[in-house]
Amino acid sequence: LQDPEVQKHAAQILRNMLRQEEAELQRFQELLSRNPGAAVEEQLEGARRRVHQLQLKILQESQGSADLGFRPLEGEVFRSLPTFPGSGRAGSGSGSPQLPGRFSMDSQDGDSGLESGPERLPPPIIGPEEDCEPGYSNNESDSLFQDLGRLKSRPAHLGVFLRFLFSQADPVPLV
Repeated sequence: LQDPEVQKHAAQILRNMLRQEEAELQRFQELLSRNPGAAVEEQLEGARRRVHQLQLKILQESQGSADLGFRPLEGEVFRSLPTFPGSGRAGSGSGSPQLPGRFSMDSQDGDSGLESGPERLPPPIIGPEEDCEPGYSNNESDSLFQDLGRLKSRPAHLGVFLRFLFSQADPVPLV
């Protein structure tokens, strides 16, 4: 088990990464609405995938650390985003799978926004070979870690990278 402070810090880093990716997703959506094109749509899909992966990772972190006393911040929500090709225009919010008990910003009828029930099942786990689409590189999200200049422009990603490096470091030669 990790130290609760370390886990809390990791969750904060993930939230910062999510905010950055959501901002980038919004930028791509605006760019697509002004100038539709296949390249922009590809970038938009990549941003959607990264946002979805971060949302799932935050959900896993918060569930895995619930027994350590850590809970997601009050009011923290996961927005519905279309994540599949063919789900409609960006921002439609209709093609996104909802996890049980997720908060929805789409609730307009005065309810709490908590969606639950047997009809809401978690999305199936897709293996890496099945996740590939034509023209999509599996290392798309890893490319950020290949370019130090891009990594420096994203502090949350840099933090994750440094945390990875420190976790892999062997302190024995220093002793």
